[in-house]
Amino acid sequence: MEDNIKIADQWTTKVNEKDIKGVLEVSDPHIELIGPRGAAEGHDILQQWIRESGIHMETQGYYAKGDEVICVQEATWEDQNGHVTIYTFMEIKHGKVHRIGRYDTLDDAFGQCHLSEENKVE
Repeated sequence: MEDNIKIADQWTTKVNEKDIKGVLEVSDPHIELIGPRGAAEGHDILQQWIRESGIHMETQGYYAKGDEVICVQEATWEDQNGHVTIYTFMEIKHGKVHRIGRYDTLDDAFGQCHLSEENKVE
């Protein structure tokens, strides 16, 4: 579990730095991305998202068990004022992010995985 939290942190840091090569190194080639605009798969769409999203995430807390991690994050975007709390779900297999989803509520994130309140990392 701790290794998966480290991988989730590494992924987030690389996205914040717009380090596309670094993000791809910790992402499965067939990574599934789920967000407000739908779902997509693969490194090509991930690269496009990193270049275009302008997102910056600061992790405030975690829920984790097995291959699954939810990062509670304060997110900002380059073209917008203020910040919002988002819940980023990551499924990590063999040291790489295999699936990632961004959710507006913790309940929505819980609904996409096997995590719950009892998996909060203190």
